[in-house]
Amino acid sequence: MSLLTYQEVQERTLGQQNILLLGNGFSMSYNYERFSFTSLLDSAVSKGLVIENSPVYKVFSKFSTTDFEEVINLLENSVRVIKEYGIIAKEDETKILDDSEKLKKHLVNIITNNHSDKITEIEDDEFYSCANFIKDYEKIYTLNYDLLLYWTCIKLKKFIDDRIVKQFNLKVSDGFSSNSDDFEQLTYRNDSKVSSSIFYLHGALHIFDKKSEIIKTSYSQTGVSLKEQTLDFLQKNIYPVFVSEGTDEQKKAKIIHNAYLNHCYKSLATIGKKNSNLIVFGTMLKTNDNHIREAILKNKISNIYISVSSEAAISALDGFVEEANKLSKEVFFYDYKTVKVWR
Repeated sequence: MSLLTYQEVQERTLGQQNILLLGNGFSMSYNYERFSFTSLLDSAVSKGLVIENSPVYKVFSKFSTTDFEEVINLLENSVRVIKEYGIIAKEDETKILDDSEKLKKHLVNIITNNHSDKITEIEDDEFYSCANFIKDYEKIYTLNYDLLLYWTCIKLKKFIDDRIVKQFNLKVSDGFSSNSDDFEQLTYRNDSKVSSSIFYLHGALHIFDKKSEIIKTSYSQTGVSLKEQTLDFLQKNIYPVFVSEGTDEQKKAKIIHNAYLNHCYKSLATIGKKNSNLIVFGTMLKTNDNHIREAILKNKISNIYISVSSEAAISALDGFVEEANKLSKEVFFYDYKTVKVWR
């Protein structure tokens, strides 16, 4: 089977309903070294912030998790409980809480060090190229939790306002809006009347769960950098909404129990109509993302175009193709190297 080029995909789908699904390849195409890390826990170990076989490392193993928020909460809550029983020495309490603080700081570093601190540090030419890549899609779903898509959408809106970009299908909206009581805070509105076009399927580093509401950080609203806002929230035990690692079942459980993530997932599972197209770029939909495969198979999209590195890579998706064909969906493959995203 010969691969299509991205231009051929565009020609085939011209004038139809086109939906884009992005994976980590989108971010890696901007900067491979920054965005190719595989695990927050592995990163913490490699940087010496978590020592293999140390007590905190064993907590991750004991509870079969790589979720930093879960482990931080376990550490802090365990100190509260055993203090009430009077069975913890001061030095042990200090050690546990120190480990909790290290995990928080590592989370901030991972969140911020993989990005430029501000949107202005990425060249306008790069944003313009990426804006042209996304502008003709009706909706965009992303598995990434970094800020690149968020920042590109901000730039696209400016390019449209300045009439630098004149033809487009994407009407940028992520479902967040300012609160009349707090202009600086952008809050997620779980309202069927609000039409969204951007969906962070695994959350994002600028979206935080305050338990009573889901909020989005914004430099333009506050004038405070992402790093400062993130550190402030973590000190208040307010965590970013993102699904970074784990098995498919662990990811799905986290999605189901968060109103915003569940909304995004349900949207992917119901999107589309006859002869509509899903263009997948930057992900091979591996087994730990089986929930995403399931959503794609459930929805009404007829044609699926998946980026691959070579014809040999297609065999990894044989099972998915077979399931899709049974549901009268057609799957095509195109060469990811023919897509010019950032430059």
